[in-house]
Amino acid sequence: MPITNVAIIGAGAAGLVTARELTRASMRVTVFEQSDAVGGIWVYTPHTEDDPLGQRGTHIHTSLYASLRTNLPRDLMAYIDYPFDSSGGGADDWQRFPGHTRVREYLERFARHFNVNADIAFETRVTHVRSDAQGGWRVHVTEQGREQHRHFDAVVVCSGHYTAPRVPVLPGTSDFPGTQLHSHNYREPTRYHNRRVALLGTAASGADLSREIATVASEVLWCGELFDALAQPQRRSGNLSRMPAIDALLPDGRLRLRGGSFTQPVDDLIYCTGYHYRYRFLDEGLLQCDDSWVRGLYRDILHIDHPTLGFIGVPFRIVPFPLFEMQARWLARLFTNRFHPPAAALMHAQTRAEIAELRDNGVKQRHFHQRTIDCYDYLDALANECGVAPIPDWHRHLAAAFLAHAQRHPGDVRDRPFPHFGPTVVPVDSTVA
Repeated sequence: MPITNVAIIGAGAAGLVTARELTRASMRVTVFEQSDAVGGIWVYTPHTEDDPLGQRGTHIHTSLYASLRTNLPRDLMAYIDYPFDSSGGGADDWQRFPGHTRVREYLERFARHFNVNADIAFETRVTHVRSDAQGGWRVHVTEQGREQHRHFDAVVVCSGHYTAPRVPVLPGTSDFPGTQLHSHNYREPTRYHNRRVALLGTAASGADLSREIATVASEVLWCGELFDALAQPQRRSGNLSRMPAIDALLPDGRLRLRGGSFTQPVDDLIYCTGYHYRYRFLDEGLLQCDDSWVRGLYRDILHIDHPTLGFIGVPFRIVPFPLFEMQARWLARLFTNRFHPPAAALMHAQTRAEIAELRDNGVKQRHFHQRTIDCYDYLDALANECGVAPIPDWHRHLAAAFLAHAQRHPGDVRDRPFPHFGPTVVPVDSTVA
């Protein structure tokens, strides 16, 4: 059946570019955004939740801390056809690794430039999505206290997956005397002045927070699986040590580490342990999420058994904005019958084979959607299948240069120059020949 009327859930980076691509393909879109602004996760607030672990009570969408800068250069991060400079949504003299306020500004300019704002229903929260007898979708929303529902031919979920904190279950949690916080509710380091602080998790937030807190704390213990192979704690700098992952919390404030060693008592423990995938507005039984694995998606985009339900932005540890853009183009061409995916049985078989390969390679289930910054094989597969131009070659060269740069300078990658490729204008002092 023809798809002409599409609901998009979320006006962050994924939702904005999806709205543009579907509109370009002559579909009518309505973007439902629960806040009063575009930007999604990039809309900073100093406020935090009542529950520092983010498991109950009032929910705040953003997970940004005040000092956050992108961990990708803006020339790599931008949408392919909307540069992060004065020719697009940024400025030539902005930092190559901009702060979150610049990213939000870029997204606001994108929404204005492509007139996406006209299709956004702000301060409108989606409460329930279910298939209806007409072969489409009934979307229930709450707007200014009023509940209503509307029919759509298709739904695209762009709600992100960095808002529901994942806190591992560790023995001794309830008897631990120190404070416990998930990085979702961290904003700035003042409260940790002259304290001994442990952080669990070695991805981007763990790296950033451990270094920032070390500027005020008496000691910082940065713990995680990445450091499990260390024969003994390793000093990264004066008061910052790298240690194996935490196995248990003790009533005297000590931590038992993987391998059997113990730390001294700590005052605070911060979980930098990622987030759950949650789509609670979807009708029960429509989608199964098990330990951060969203089951039954073809290409990490299309619900195989409900092929008018799409998801943009499920993969993580990627080059986000270009990936969202390519996924949205793929979905727009699918919805307008410009290409046809395999039969459902074949899509299920292909997805099962991909999951089996991940399991055989020892990949944990919660990492099934993890790709890499160098995710171009995936992007090329999407482009080839739907018949659009691939990501340009300069993008690959830039990604390779950045990854090599990050390996050489893991502690200050944002503040050292490295090669520049592509059309985006960046400050001369941030590049080398």
